Amino acid sequence: MKRIRIILWGLVLFAVVGIVVAKVMLPTRPRPQQPEQAASGKLFAVPPITLTDQDAKGFSTAQLLGRPWVADFIFTSCPGSCPIMSHQMEELQKKTPAALALVSFSVDPEHDTPAILKEYGQGLHADFSRWHFLTGTHQQMVDAARDMKISVHPADKDFALSHSDKLLLVDQTGNVVGVYDGTSSMDLDRLVADATKLAHKGANAS
Repeated sequence: MKRIRIILWGLVLFAVVGIVVAKVMLPTRPRPQQPEQAASGKLFAVPPITLTDQDAKGFSTAQLLGRPWVADFIFTSCPGSCPIMSHQMEELQKKTPAALALVSFSVDPEHDTPAILKEYGQGLHADFSRWHFLTGTHQQMVDAARDMKISVHPADKDFALSHSDKLLLVDQTGNVVGVYDGTSSMDLDRLVADATKLAHKGANAS
C-alpha cells in the first residue's frame, strides 16, 4: 500500500508540474478588452462612421442622429458567440419600438461582402429599414471597432479571429450610454427596457 500511495502522489505531482509548465510556456490570447459600463450617463461619443451596407450602398452612423441604436460586432462565419449575439439582436428587433435602429459591424470584411451580409440578415428576419449590416475595407473596420472601443484580435497562425461580445446602446445624440453582455438573456432584458425607454423619450420629444 505504501508503494502505491507513493506512486499516486508522484502522478499528482507530475500533473501539477505539467499544468504549471503549460501555463508558462504555451501562448495565450489576451481577453478582448470590454468597454467599461458606467453607473449612469454618457460613456463616450461615437464619431461618424461611414461604411457599406448589405445593399452595397454607403451608410454613415451620422444618419442615425435623432434616433437611438444598438451596435454589435460579429462575422458571419463565426462559430462562437456571434450566433448568440445575432439572435439577441433579432430579439431586440421583435421587442423594441421601430424607432430603435440596429447596426451589426463585420469584423471579417474580407469574407463578409454586402451580399453575404444580406443573406445573413435575411436568415435573421432582419428588417433592413432599421437593421443595418456594415462592412468595408480591413482598415475601415479596424477604425470602426476602435471608434466604438471594441477590441478585435485578427486571426494568426496560433489563434482564430476573436472580438468583444458586447452590445452597445447609443442615444439620439450619438453617445454610448450602455454596455451589455451580448450572450446574456438577463442583460438582453435590461437592454430591451433601456432601449425602449430611449425610443419613447425620443418620440415624446418630437
